[in-house]
Formats: sequence, C-alpha cells, structure tokens
Amino acid sequence: MADSESRREFLRRVVLVIGGCTIGLTAAFVGVLAVLSGEIQSVSSRVPWYLVGGALLFVATIVLLDENDADGRTIIVSALVVSVVGFGLLTLAVEGIRFAIMRPELVFVSQLVLYLFAAGLIGTGVGYWALRHWREFSTAGP
Repeated sequence: MADSESRREFLRRVVLVIGGCTIGLTAAFVGVLAVLSGEIQSVSSRVPWYLVGGALLFVATIVLLDENDADGRTIIVSALVVSVVGFGLLTLAVEGIRFAIMRPELVFVSQLVLYLFAAGLIGTGVGYWALRHWREFSTAGP
C-alpha cells in the first residue's frame, strides 16, 4: 500500500513539474515571438520585477545546493547560471503571456501554439535529463 502511495505521489509531482515547465517554456517561446515581431512595449517598467525574480532564484539555488552539501564553487557557478537563465525565461514568459493576451490573433493562428507547446515539452524533457545527468559531463576527463 505504501509503495503504491509513494508511486502516486511521485507521478503527481512529475506531472506537475513537467506541466509547469512546459507551460512556462511555451510562454517563453511566445515571448520570443513577441520580440521577433517587435510587439513588446514599455518593458523597461517591468525589468526591475524580472530582476527580483532572478535574484530570488539566485538565493534559492544557493540555499538548496548548500543544504545538499555541494562545494562552494559548484554552488556559486550554479546559482549564477540558474539566475541568469531564470531571469531570461521569466522575462520571456511574462512578455509572452502579455503578448498572447494583447494579440491572440498572432499567437493562436492556425496551429502555431501547438508547435510552441511541442517545443516546450521537448525543452522540458531535455532540461529534466540535463538536471539528472549534469554531473556525468562536469566530472568527465579528457
């Protein structure tokens, strides 16, 4: 019974993570579409909020990795990478959502959103794989 319960909990968490990441990446891809179409306006007023999000990711990564007894170099490099990538993804995702709300005819045209969703799902899979196996590549010698 406990094994079945833990399996359900694991599946629930995986589905939530995959779903959340895929939706976030899809929104970020829509944000790229907004940038390419020149539709992003007055973004400078929102940049401080995006910076706060990146800073929160920086601190959260430090705390999380420090709790797992990672070495100092790994912690600071990982925190920098996560915060910079997180800042970019947060910026693009929020701008993508704004763009989809303001110009739905450009996002939901034909099946474009399905292509972007598929790309988000593939990106989630690659990201999941990279998080699970990054040590295999960081410790590999020449």
